[in-house]
Amino acid sequence: MGKLRVIALTSFQEALHRRVLYIVLFLAIIVIALTSSEMLYVRMARQAGEADAIDQIGRWLFQTVLGIWDFAALFLALFLGAIAVSSEVRAKTIVNVLSKPVARWVYLLGRWFGVLLFLWIFLLVGISVALLIGVFFHMQYAPLFWLGLAEMFVKAAFFSGVSLGLSVVLPPVAAGALTLFLTILPMLVQKAMDHPSWILRGLANAAYFLSPAQMPVQLIASSFSKQLLHPNYFLYWQVLAENSLYTGAVLMLACAIFKKRELRLR
Repeated sequence: MGKLRVIALTSFQEALHRRVLYIVLFLAIIVIALTSSEMLYVRMARQAGEADAIDQIGRWLFQTVLGIWDFAALFLALFLGAIAVSSEVRAKTIVNVLSKPVARWVYLLGRWFGVLLFLWIFLLVGISVALLIGVFFHMQYAPLFWLGLAEMFVKAAFFSGVSLGLSVVLPPVAAGALTLFLTILPMLVQKAMDHPSWILRGLANAAYFLSPAQMPVQLIASSFSKQLLHPNYFLYWQVLAENSLYTGAVLMLACAIFKKRELRLR
């Protein structure tokens, strides 16, 4: 566990030095600009007694901040996961690590844990900003909202873990692109699942079941809607659990391949 912790902390520190702080600063500027511009309308709406308009502004600002941060986290997850191993191979620092009595699966999981730690802290910052906006606007949250926050953390784990696992056998760009493609694959093959040809139907069904589970609704957006009278919480938790297991399966397979892979330093 000590070796795993050291590798994870090293991976976390490397993520901090990959100029991602510029992205954080850029996002902070966007959030500040959005907040400042909307505060003018809020002040005018309060003076006019438009409570509904204030609620709409608050919901829009809240969802916009979360959406921006979620998108940035997914981009970072793909990028950091895909280069977690290749960056050390390219810099030849992996030789110093693997020359010591460190199992390769420990190294691979340590790299992922470090990336995941950075991503989750990154998400916590954005969620904290959104919740502060919610406090300002006196927003009420449905149980579906907290499930939506859990989905954000699971997605960060999925994109970083799967892209890292695929990077063991693929170049970083291809690993990131394939990870993203897997998330949209069910939508692409859904119509072909009922195709008259059994070959196409079989391939479509195989592709569908080999893809990660799809969330049937947008949880955070739906938490502010009154349309979902009977949310299927069991289904939502099942999707999150399946995607977590999917990530674990990819990483286990990657560890098995990485253990036997011959590293070629450039």
